[in-house]
Amino acid sequence: MTVFLIKSDTNYNFLRGAIQETMQKEEKPEDLEELEELESLPETGEGKQNRRLPPILRLSRRATVFLSLTLTALILFFITGNRQTFLDSNLKLILKIISVNGIALVFFATASSLECIFYIIKNKKVRLIVHLAIYLIMLVAGSTVTIFFLTINLLSEGISF
Repeated sequence: MTVFLIKSDTNYNFLRGAIQETMQKEEKPEDLEELEELESLPETGEGKQNRRLPPILRLSRRATVFLSLTLTALILFFITGNRQTFLDSNLKLILKIISVNGIALVFFATASSLECIFYIIKNKKVRLIVHLAIYLIMLVAGSTVTIFFLTINLLSEGISF
């Protein structure tokens, strides 16, 4: 008898019952091996639960990814608008939006970094070090971009004595 091993609760119970019925009718050593193979499979979702991030860290990660992608799009929009000679008022508005977005990115990257440090200490999970490194890179990049575009915004206002 050939059994396809599918990791699902309903299929697991169905196949286990079918194998046990077959074993009761006729004793075959291959059926015992299949039953042992089926019972050695992990429970449904068991591996995935251990790999999930804590809920607050997931929300912070999503916010950080969203803000970094939005910041990238706004920078490209500013560069394109500068090249196509947008009005000065429009470019200043884009600069202000980039600055606000950069400040929000720095805030969420800092919060995410602190959360990662907390969970690394609390849960001793090494894989969170990769997340921490990414958040620190986003923190530095967000700070640099924010300072750069705030400087451009300040210089575009003009220096008056």
